[in-house]
Amino acid sequence: MFDKEVRITGKHAHYMVLLANNFGETNAKLFNRNIDVYIQAPIVGFLYKKKSIKDVEMKDPNGKVYDAHILKDQMINAKDNLVFNMQLILLLDSEYEQNEENRINRAFRNFGKDEKDFELFESYLLGGIEVLYDHLIANASNADDFIANLSDFTDQINVLYNKSVDKNELLDYLS
Repeated sequence: MFDKEVRITGKHAHYMVLLANNFGETNAKLFNRNIDVYIQAPIVGFLYKKKSIKDVEMKDPNGKVYDAHILKDQMINAKDNLVFNMQLILLLDSEYEQNEENRINRAFRNFGKDEKDFELFESYLLGGIEVLYDHLIANASNADDFIANLSDFTDQINVLYNKSVDKNELLDYLS
């Protein structure tokens, strides 16, 4: 798993390429490479509870289906991060597997043995690509829009997932 070339098609390929390329005429970009999108998108998809299915329909202006590749070497180099992300999703997704012990088994003892687990990971990957595109690129027409979108998105993540912890609440919890 995560040791071969990956090919993404359709709208997700188009979105991935946009996320990993310079924005407009600036040198600003969010991700350096497609593999960087591939690493981060499943976590974003999971946090936003956004899953998606493969798209093979969206075509470029020349009528060719959009296509994005990630080379085998890049996948192998990112394997530790990808395995960690997939294990994290398998551990935390109680809708996919309600039983906690079964989630632990899927994430560790039986990791990579059930194709459905990878399909879950891939659905969050595709959903995460959509979230990243929608929040960062979709409504941006210039570099200022791109920067404002990035700032809004990071603020939103901060509000949703990095809540301040009250010292007294923490002490109560620990005791």
